[in-house]
Amino acid sequence: MARVSLILLRSPRTAWPAHRVEAYQAGLISLGFSVETLIVTDPSAGPSLQADEPSIRSVVAWAPGLAESAVTGLRAASGEFLVVLDLAMAYQPEDVAAVARELQSGEAELVIASRTRRWMGSIASRWLGTTDPTSGLLGVTRAAAVEADDSLAPVGSRFGLELLARVAGRRVDVPVGPVRASWRLSTPFGDLRQLKRLADDRFGNVSRLLQFCFVGASGMVVDLSLYAGFKALFARLDLFQGMTTPVVGGSMALAVAAVSSISIALIWNFTINRRLTFNDARNGSIVRQFVRYAMGNMLGIGLNLTLRLLLPSSIGFFSRHHHTAAVVGIVAATGINFSMARWFAFGPKPTASTGDRPARIARRRIAGFQSVPTQIKPRPSTRPMEG
Repeated sequence: MARVSLILLRSPRTAWPAHRVEAYQAGLISLGFSVETLIVTDPSAGPSLQADEPSIRSVVAWAPGLAESAVTGLRAASGEFLVVLDLAMAYQPEDVAAVARELQSGEAELVIASRTRRWMGSIASRWLGTTDPTSGLLGVTRAAAVEADDSLAPVGSRFGLELLARVAGRRVDVPVGPVRASWRLSTPFGDLRQLKRLADDRFGNVSRLLQFCFVGASGMVVDLSLYAGFKALFARLDLFQGMTTPVVGGSMALAVAAVSSISIALIWNFTINRRLTFNDARNGSIVRQFVRYAMGNMLGIGLNLTLRLLLPSSIGFFSRHHHTAAVVGIVAATGINFSMARWFAFGPKPTASTGDRPARIARRRIAGFQSVPTQIKPRPSTRPMEG
């Protein structure tokens, strides 16, 4: 007799649907399954959210969010087939039975209860292998879940997206009817973190470079705004009049204004990049990282500053448009700054196994994005389950 682990995800303030859960269990038993039922609760929920049925095992997730709850349930379950269901979404017992039946058929490692296809369904199917990436009911074989375990990085409320991205193998959509969803705790920042993490893991340095450029664009606004302010301030106070910078020449007032604005923009970019672009390195020493970041950016800063001062002193157009010369310097230094930040400031870090030698940071696997085209099964019967 095959064993199914029914993993029920319960958010804070979600009512316990006792009759619906009993129907889920009865429907699976009627198909000949041995059923293990687990309820996984959010750690922010109080003890009142625990199910009082003795046949249901309660587990508390390690962190808030349905994605964390789903992974906690998968790791705690013992069944051959694992069915994960969001209790805030009123799926029918026959929907749950259809997912378990499809897993038992051996035709897929991941089964998704797909609601009525929307216009985005075909696009989602091409990239994620399902027409409903936000489904609240999915099934996965134990072998596939174990194989994907070391790549799971749950965060946010879109647990289906996490499994679709991390679990490799064949997948099947089982169409279901419209599903009513009750109130559920939203984690918008967690969902954004999940999308950022999946983009990093799938596209690697391309994703990080785009984020780095976004941060750099905000830093450019800071830099150029302060540059204009410092220039106006020095001109008003008659500071550095008649003084020229050594080696490259040009106005000393421009040089001091440029150094001041670049330094503040450097701190700005470091802070945002540490929290966004390279947020997986935030556990490291902020002082050490900033020193490495500043040292790594010295070449880029030197190129930026040289172009910012040399172009106005040698080309008439730039002598009339100082900010344009500054933009040229910023763009020219971007590639150098990204490379040094990625591999010098935030990339390599010591580990216990390698001592002081930097360890290579491996990317997580996104095997699910390389899945075969979606198979869509006929919609299951709406006849109520017996038993």
